[in-house]
Amino acid sequence: MIRILIVICLIPFFAKAQSNELINLPTNSDINILYAGDYKKGELDIKILEKEWWGLYETNNTSFLKKVKFKLEKIEPDIQYDWEYRLSVEESENCIILISGLKLKDNNFEYFTSRNVLRENQDFTFEFGPYHTFLSSKLENHHLIGEAHRKDYSIHLNYESNEETISQELFLFPSYGQNLNISLIWAGDLDGDGKTDFLIDIPTQPYNEIGYSTGLYLSSKADANKLVKLVAYHTQTGC
Repeated sequence: MIRILIVICLIPFFAKAQSNELINLPTNSDINILYAGDYKKGELDIKILEKEWWGLYETNNTSFLKKVKFKLEKIEPDIQYDWEYRLSVEESENCIILISGLKLKDNNFEYFTSRNVLRENQDFTFEFGPYHTFLSSKLENHHLIGEAHRKDYSIHLNYESNEETISQELFLFPSYGQNLNISLIWAGDLDGDGKTDFLIDIPTQPYNEIGYSTGLYLSSKADANKLVKLVAYHTQTGC
């Protein structure tokens, strides 16, 4: 709650253009991601539920994919939130994310990490193999606005081998009045190309001031000379 109050106070000080430098969000993508859970009014477009959806699950130290059917309930708003829908699937408690728009199949596979945190000035390793794969952060900008601080951290994905190190900047992540704290939600080979894909916290547009945003990065969709590509994102202010 403290974070939200601080950032809302900062909104008048930032021009709209500044939000665009944080991250390049995908446009015209057929890939969608959702969470099972409660959605406020206007947050969920129920038309996209007509697509074929897959659930990425985690249980007993194993990840697996399976096709899912939704249960959609209308829920009543309460005194604090204007709720609209409750979205659930079979085994919702073990479902990490819901995915559409990819050619997937029922599959069990190894995953490299889940529910871990990237902090400032610390590398975070999530795969060893042909490449040592890790995330890193670097403080790029520090703004003082009145008595409030904004720190922009550059987040990089790195592949390191005996021959070379390849690095790609993923986004700038702003922290307001506190240190960097980003969740690496899940990492593994989702699309079956032998390289790591992952779900990670990303900046919430336009100022990262409210809500929680998740980005899906895939190696198989990467542009030339890139390691991964952001193919889908989801922002939710409910729970």
